[in-house]
Amino acid sequence: MPQAPTLIGKLAETLMGRRARVLGLGEPAPGFVEVNLRAEAPPGGWQPGHEIQVRATPTQGRRYTVRTVNAHDPEHVTVLAATQADGPGTRWVRDLRAGTEFTVLTGRHRPLCQHGTPRLYLGDGCTLSTIDAYAHAHAGTQDIAVIEVPSDALHLLADRRPQHRFLPTGQAPGDALQTWLEHAAANGELAGIESALLLGHARSLQRQRRTLIDSGILPRRAITTKPYWATGKQGL
Repeated sequence: MPQAPTLIGKLAETLMGRRARVLGLGEPAPGFVEVNLRAEAPPGGWQPGHEIQVRATPTQGRRYTVRTVNAHDPEHVTVLAATQADGPGTRWVRDLRAGTEFTVLTGRHRPLCQHGTPRLYLGDGCTLSTIDAYAHAHAGTQDIAVIEVPSDALHLLADRRPQHRFLPTGQAPGDALQTWLEHAAANGELAGIESALLLGHARSLQRQRRTLIDSGILPRRAITTKPYWATGKQGL
């Protein structure tokens, strides 16, 4: 009779490295690199929204999100990485070439907590891969996705993703999103929203959540937040 996995076995499964090889690279807009990978699948297979970790330097790891999984080749996945920040992750991505091999750390997919639809997604450039993955899973709904990106990437991304709304980055992180959110809350644009997924700059997420709650649009339990970076600690 097969035995239930032990705690140590579960940890080993989660932490096991999986071989990956770069199939190709693209630059859909300035400051963004899309990486096509063939990677050994974790338990349960790859899923859009899967989080992976790579070793950007011998002592520093960086996390990325699987954007798509090829329906005909379940070990062919794509990751969209933002490269605006000057950090180890950016340098690692910029050094990738077709044929580069490396190890990814991941385990069984654990999706972000989500509630009802229609859903509001708010984030910045480094969250675009995640928003793409989750919003695509609910295509056809009345979800709203708003992403703050550098102005030189704005039009190219908007042309490629007409289902999203893109805003040019303001003077400080999250300012453009906050202005949009306050206006949308005041004019009733978010009246039908049942939940929100807020991603990206930690302090901006706090402001966004407070606006949604104070405006009576959503209760706290309907809002999921996931900080990706904080001022002075971008490290992308």
